[in-house]
Amino acid sequence: MKGVVTIQSAIDELQRMFKLLNATYFNGELERPVITIHTDHTGGAYGWISVNKVWSSKDEDWFREINLCAEHLNRPVELVITTLHHEMCHLWNIQQGIQDTSRKGQYHNIRFKDVAEARGLIVRQYQTYGFCITEPGPEFTELVHKNCRAGCFKLERIKTYRDGTPKVTKPGDDGTEKTITRTKQSYKKFTCPDCGQVARAAAAASLICGHCNIEMTIAAN
Repeated sequence: MKGVVTIQSAIDELQRMFKLLNATYFNGELERPVITIHTDHTGGAYGWISVNKVWSSKDEDWFREINLCAEHLNRPVELVITTLHHEMCHLWNIQQGIQDTSRKGQYHNIRFKDVAEARGLIVRQYQTYGFCITEPGPEFTELVHKNCRAGCFKLERIKTYRDGTPKVTKPGDDGTEKTITRTKQSYKKFTCPDCGQVARAAAAASLICGHCNIEMTIAAN
């Protein structure tokens, strides 16, 4: 149907922008990855790249994966493409044999910062994960606005727990949203005003103390 925006529209645009960014910032030397859109299983990442080649074709060619998390697609287009470019900087370092992360890919070191800043991104340090926060510089933003079809990124997946219920999130210190765990989000501490009996239940629950036969109240955190 004409005018319908699909996930395929977003993937096609990511492929097109990869080609443009590759030519502009990497002299066209980046190998082509498989670009995907999957749900976030990390609890807050905007995207990732596979260090190993995890996709294969019938011709026995192998490819790495660059993924953009489905829950973060409907952001300003320059931020979406910054995530793609962030992962492309990792890809460049992988191809050059440069180790730019540690702690299972979470901590970004100065080598990542140098490559990203040389290619149009602004890099900020986060205490726990190093130089992991990337933002679009002025020239990069201008390039994206001139070339990217922003209308392709109108869809995003809602954040859910494993049972399909919507996640509760809060802003993290590194600028990304952090998920409140189900235990913290779902259960509260109840106490009896008379005997001090303690119980835990969903916040919406109504509990009666079995000893005093009076309503228990939610304890202050």
